[in-house]
Amino acid sequence: MDLRQLQTFVAIYESGGISRAAERERTAPSVLSHHLANLEGQFPKPLFIRNPRGLLPTEYGERLHAHAVQILRAVQLAREDMHNMSGEIHGQVAIGMAYTALHGIGKQLMRTVLDDYPGLSLMVSETLSGSTITQLMEAHIDLALAYNPTQDARIKATALLEERMICIGKKEIIGDTAAPITVKALLDLPFVLPRRGTMGRSIMDDPRLQKQFEQRAKLQTDNVNAVNLFVEEGLGCVIGSKSYLREQLKAGEVVYRDIVKPEMLRTLYLCEHSDKPPSRAVELIREIVLRLIAAEVKAGNWACERVLLEPAGWPN
Repeated sequence: MDLRQLQTFVAIYESGGISRAAERERTAPSVLSHHLANLEGQFPKPLFIRNPRGLLPTEYGERLHAHAVQILRAVQLAREDMHNMSGEIHGQVAIGMAYTALHGIGKQLMRTVLDDYPGLSLMVSETLSGSTITQLMEAHIDLALAYNPTQDARIKATALLEERMICIGKKEIIGDTAAPITVKALLDLPFVLPRRGTMGRSIMDDPRLQKQFEQRAKLQTDNVNAVNLFVEEGLGCVIGSKSYLREQLKAGEVVYRDIVKPEMLRTLYLCEHSDKPPSRAVELIREIVLRLIAAEVKAGNWACERVLLEPAGWPN
């Protein structure tokens, strides 16, 4: 098994056929067929099922794809890292960010890379936290800012800060008052909840509370825009931090009430691979991310209950 065979396999897997993969790789279909045949010859069963529409991966193909993506990404990072040893940092870094994190520092992060690091290519994805962690474990991204990530030995999760959760919505929905709302009263309101599970996220630290809200939610979705639309159209409310829908809150389009009995919290983590060394490019983006978060918290733009990362962990 060599890298060219793995590259061919991934191209065919992602394109769904040899002809489409050949166009993507700008090579002859016969070349890809040759590489695929040599690769499949190393396994007891085929990697694809042939049908009139193209190639469908078998169980063996699905399993190999997960390995191949990680191997090829590791080789790319190693190649970039060795080039970076000689001077200016080059390479591609992919980071997944929860909605609040993206809106908190996303613009500044992209501006910093564009202005100060011309050799870097940054890929930013905004996803629900559960999906972000899945992408990290499958090596589609290098870093992640996620809330309450699933514990996994392959992931190093560093707690950064803790946020207090509030109820956000139109006055007609949550009441024309600044008085706190109890969890019991909140459960009787129409609210939207980001869908939990592998591709969803937990929005609070307490799993028992999370379960209660899942059972009573009027709408669950894995699309952040759908959550915002639900609230902005006055269909219901959402549980979030003060950084969520910050502009709408500032403009008075929606209001918020603190949640009590009990108070609700969530924790933001910086997640990275625990089983492989980061490249210099990844280390640089990590440092920039931490610096930007620290600046936003200090300026009062990122509302947090308390900072969890020790002072020595923040970049100077």
